[in-house]
Amino acid sequence: MFRTKRGLLGAVFAGALALSLAACSSGAGGGAAAPSESTAELPDKLTIGFVGSLTGPLAASGINSLAGLKAGAEYAETLHPGMTIEVVERDTAGEATAAVAQTRELAQAGATAIFFTTEAFPAVQDVLNQVKIPGGTSGGIAAVLPEVGDSNRYKYAFSTGAGNAGETAITPLLDYASQFGDKIGLVEDASAFAVAQADLTEEIVAEDYPDVELFRVSFPASASDATAQLSTLQQEDVDAVVMWPYGTPAVTVMSSFDKLGWYPPTAGTLGLGTPAIVEATPAELAENLAAGPMAKTFLDPDLDTTGVVSEFVTRYMEALDKTEFTPLDTVGANSFDWSVLIAQAVADTGKTDGDSIKSFLTSGEEFTGANGVYVFGPDKRIGIDASELQLYRSTEPCSPEGICVPVE
Repeated sequence: MFRTKRGLLGAVFAGALALSLAACSSGAGGGAAAPSESTAELPDKLTIGFVGSLTGPLAASGINSLAGLKAGAEYAETLHPGMTIEVVERDTAGEATAAVAQTRELAQAGATAIFFTTEAFPAVQDVLNQVKIPGGTSGGIAAVLPEVGDSNRYKYAFSTGAGNAGETAITPLLDYASQFGDKIGLVEDASAFAVAQADLTEEIVAEDYPDVELFRVSFPASASDATAQLSTLQQEDVDAVVMWPYGTPAVTVMSSFDKLGWYPPTAGTLGLGTPAIVEATPAELAENLAAGPMAKTFLDPDLDTTGVVSEFVTRYMEALDKTEFTPLDTVGANSFDWSVLIAQAVADTGKTDGDSIKSFLTSGEEFTGANGVYVFGPDKRIGIDASELQLYRSTEPCSPEGICVPVE
């Protein structure tokens, strides 16, 4: 289940899953009001929006995210009897600029919160500030992270992503790559996400990895070949590679490795487990390929102490009418948790306005979801910390129960 340590709606949750929730002291900061015990009447209907790519080259992640959002809404309804949660979707077809008008449409339709796919999130931040609606994402926060928070420019941005953006996504990859040597190649596809992650990678290396020398290359996201860029890294004799492309550009990188016949130890994004990318991954590269990071809850079944991971997997697989759980399916947990958390905020506060929801989210409370334990704050908008994450073997299959193979 998704819960706070204050025991919010304890009677409902206890009846639903027979769990006892302990009280804890307020962790609120920056003037945000901490959630408190509430007997507020639940609204009859809650609307959560989705804006992202459901068609086009980035559709796989968007389809998974929408399925997770709907599965989370369905699950949240069981936690809050009498509340109906409607998910209203918009397809950007991979065009980030389309997300701006779609966000305004959803705001006018009364959406309490919206979940965005990675490429859509940066473009809508000014609109979210105007309409005062919290926006959740996975990796999309990376491109705007320095300007996110109540004391910064973008006040309604959140990430439930487990290791999809920011330092928590980068440090595990660097730790893995640096064990093979001090010369590391850095590959980006010139997308907003990849560039932001590569920029931050350089900053982290400069601050925390004084012995590491980076060699950075970039290719257009629309390119079908990256052998020239990878050849540069090969000539530099790098010991390992960190790659930030996902989706179709990641397929381009994998095929380019194979064209060169060069198979260095490589670390990359969670999305390397996408079936199309796995199919394009050379067997020789797979031997030393690590992806992620992934939430540990999908690597160790003993960590599912509340049963929420099982709930997510069951409902999510039903939503997609599938039987095989892949690493990319864990992306659905990010949106699943967003639905359940928004419903929790509305149930606790009895309100559906964006500022009330934002205050609830940024109170400093702990929330447990399918990805693990979240803690947000006024300027802390990536809720999962690195301690909740681990790299995984992207070319190894996951179990039907949603448990994947960790990199030990």
